[in-house]
Amino acid sequence: MIENRTQKIVAQLEADWPEWQIWTVLHAVGGMTWCARRWDGTGRVLNAGSSDELAAAIERAEGSS
Repeated sequence: MIENRTQKIVAQLEADWPEWQIWTVLHAVGGMTWCARRWDGTGRVLNAGSSDELAAAIERAEGSS
């Protein structure tokens, strides 16, 4: 299976944060949104403009739980 750069980053984020589901939404105009939600369904869906911003948002969410 060939993975692209985005898939590799998603896989790394999921390895770093195994309790979170990570995915991206590619927009026809305006780039990509990085998204995450807890596998257990608690909390809110997080959205960010980059993988680094998403990782920071997950870290903040983990700190507040």
